[in-house]
Amino acid sequence: MAKKTTKDKARQYKPSTVRRLDTLSGSECAHPNCKKKLIAEDGISIISKICHIAAASKEGPRFDENMTDDERRGFDNLILLCDEHHVMIDNKVNESEYPSTLLKKWKSDHEKKILELISSKNLLSKHPLALNKVINAIGSKMDEVLDLPETGNAPNTEAKILFNSVKRYESVIREFAPYQVKLNKIYEIIEKEGSTKKELVLHNIKRIYLQISSEYKNFEEIRNNADIILDKVIETIWDKVDNAPNTLDGFDQETIDFSLMIVIVDAFMRCNILEEPPKPI
Repeated sequence: MAKKTTKDKARQYKPSTVRRLDTLSGSECAHPNCKKKLIAEDGISIISKICHIAAASKEGPRFDENMTDDERRGFDNLILLCDEHHVMIDNKVNESEYPSTLLKKWKSDHEKKILELISSKNLLSKHPLALNKVINAIGSKMDEVLDLPETGNAPNTEAKILFNSVKRYESVIREFAPYQVKLNKIYEIIEKEGSTKKELVLHNIKRIYLQISSEYKNFEEIRNNADIILDKVIETIWDKVDNAPNTLDGFDQETIDFSLMIVIVDAFMRCNILEEPPKPI
C-alpha cells in the first residue's frame, strides 16, 4: 500500500470534525457578507467547501510549516465556505488579501452567531430527553473509572477563562454556562434513581482531558494551547457518543450537539477540563 503523503493526510478529515463544521456553519457560508446557503435547492445535496485557513500543502496560501498534519486538518484550521469564496481565498495570488487572522475572525464570528441562534431555539424544551441520552452515552462504563479527586466549588466563569487563557471558546463557554442549573437538576434525578452517571460522565471526560494534556510539557504550554486542547477533548467525546449503539436514535444532530456542549462546558466549569484557578486566600 502506498504511503499517505502530507497533502493526503491534511485532507483526511475526521467525521466528528466535519460534523462540527456542519453544525456550526448553520448551512451558511462563513464570509460575513455572503448569504449563500451551503445546501442545494433540493434541500439534500451539500455544496459546502471545506477550506484550510493555513494551507494543506506548501503550494497553497497561508501555509504554516510549524503545523502538524493533524493541526492542518483540525477543526481550528478549517472553515466552511460557498464555492465562490472558497476559490477566492484558496488562490495564492489573493493570500495577502485573506490572511489567517482574517479567516479566523470570520470563523469565530460566524460560529458565535450560529451558537446564539441554536441557543434561542429552546431545544431542551422541545427535546427534554436528549440531555439525558447524551449523559447516558458519555457515562457508559467505557473502562475502569479513575479515582480522581472531586473539585470543590467551581470557579466563576471569568476566573476559569482567564486563568486558562481561553480565547476562541470564550463566547461558547459564556453561552452555555447558564445551562449548568438544568444539567444539575438532571444529575440529581439520575442520582436519586441510584445511578452513578454523574461520576462516570465527569471521570470519563477528565480522563480524556488528562490523556490529551499529557502531550504538553507544563501548564504554560497548556495555557498556550487551551483552545486546541478543548477542540481535541470535544472531538474525542463526540466520537465516543457517535459510536454508542442506538443511544441517540430519534434526535436530530443539532439537538445532540447542543446537549453535548452543555455537558462539556459544565465539565470545564467543574475543572474536569483544563486547570483549576488557585483559590483566593
